[in-house]
Amino acid sequence: MKPEQVQSQITRVLGDAIAGLRDPRVPMIVTVERVTVTADYGLARVYVSAMTGNVDDLVDALNHARGHLQRQVAEHVRMRRTPTLEFHAASEARW
Repeated sequence: MKPEQVQSQITRVLGDAIAGLRDPRVPMIVTVERVTVTADYGLARVYVSAMTGNVDDLVDALNHARGHLQRQVAEHVRMRRTPTLEFHAASEARW
């Protein structure tokens, strides 16, 4: 699979999975702005933003739920190896 396809699928899966989290630090509307994967597909950097709430708390909550979110990606994105998820605030994005 091409990196763009993998990034698109991970974005879609994480958008749905994050919406289902029951953490009070996660606002109702969270946007997965961008996902970038490394050349070996070993790491996926996920850039998120939210209309309300503290983005730093959101990133902490997502890092806390990393295992659950990574399992969701493994179930829905067919890859030999699931990339490790790394969450960042969208304001940190280096486009």
